[in-house]
Amino acid sequence: MSKKLSLEETYDYLIKWRELNDQEAQTILVTSNFPLVKYFAKKYFNVGLNFDELQSAGIEGLIRAINKFDYFNNDIRQFSSYISMAIDNQIKMEIRKFKKHSHVLSFDEPIGHNKDGDEMTVEDIIGTDSEEIIESVISAMKIDIVRQSLKCLTSRERKIILLRFGLDELHRKTQSEVAEIFGCSRSLISKQEEHALMKMRHPRNTRKLKDFIDE
Repeated sequence: MSKKLSLEETYDYLIKWRELNDQEAQTILVTSNFPLVKYFAKKYFNVGLNFDELQSAGIEGLIRAINKFDYFNNDIRQFSSYISMAIDNQIKMEIRKFKKHSHVLSFDEPIGHNKDGDEMTVEDIIGTDSEEIIESVISAMKIDIVRQSLKCLTSRERKIILLRFGLDELHRKTQSEVAEIFGCSRSLISKQEEHALMKMRHPRNTRKLKDFIDE
């Protein structure tokens, strides 16, 4: 179980992370406040998103709050309320996004044909691991279809996937390189990448692909 930080420790770690780029300090801030993420994920469970998706959104809200909290002009005692609101808002935003597009497309449902004329299913596009996801999409489908499958992700997850797999004409970057861009640990990027790929593979999140296939 993560150790609850005192107000003084929270302030010190914010200084170390925001001013000294101490990635261990950021990790401590995230892990020590992770119980709040779990609390809000449980609060909104059974509304459509699974627990991992809710937690992933909550983590994004937590990280954003850690990076934006004004500890110079605000009392550090406000930090807990600030991150709680950020976590809650991010999860609710993801829930609204899900409810807006809630119909399901089965993995084995035909969605069109590839350039060789062979019938393709959702499973053919999404694959079973990270390499298959990207290689299948890039080799057989238009890039806009990839972007549609990325819409199920949070903005942070989407950027991680774009950077990791070289989409949008970017060179592929390692997890360490992506971590440097986001200013966080490689292990955190690894966890968020895993969550993102899980969401991309879910049939619920491939619902719009049919609209982007040329018959």
